[in-house]
Amino acid sequence: MKSFLRFFVFFVALLSPLFSQAQFSFGLRPSLSTYGGYDDRRRAEISVVTGTFGKQNRLEFDIGWGRREWETPTVTTLSDGQSLITYENHRENWGSATILFQQYHKVLWKLYYYGGLGASAFFTPDRLDILGLDVVLGLELRLKIPLQLTIDYRPMLDVLDGLAYYHTIGLGVRYQFRKPEPEPEPKFWKKWKQKLFD
Repeated sequence: MKSFLRFFVFFVALLSPLFSQAQFSFGLRPSLSTYGGYDDRRRAEISVVTGTFGKQNRLEFDIGWGRREWETPTVTTLSDGQSLITYENHRENWGSATILFQQYHKVLWKLYYYGGLGASAFFTPDRLDILGLDVVLGLELRLKIPLQLTIDYRPMLDVLDGLAYYHTIGLGVRYQFRKPEPEPEPKFWKKWKQKLFD
């Protein structure tokens, strides 16, 4: 736990120059699914979003933690020649760090969609476990109060394990310290709104 706190303090200090940008949100992103069909990696993340590359581009930084659980079989041959299979349960705490470059666009009203690319690292106290290339696709609802609600899908390829494929679905809630600049409604919505309401 101490090593995680030291890493988090270093992480925040490293990103502090970005916090003065036009957009800055801070919150949590718990994972709703597991990584892979054989490897349970449920996690929660501290999520920081800041806009630094123009009006509709931004960076997301996530620090995560979780517990991995798996079983290993052991085969024992009995005196009568039969085999006995037993399973040993294993648990392991781990942390993660993710950076994502995103582009977002308004759908209508307060709803936005976003997509992007990035990288992730999963580590235990004694080794680097996963080094992944990430893709993210998501929806974001910006409430009138300074909150953002998100849902996203993140597939990932692990370059350390022969491009093993992992994925997760996450829900997020972030507090908007600095709101993004308002954007005009998409052209397609303006046309449909005129037809429906004018």
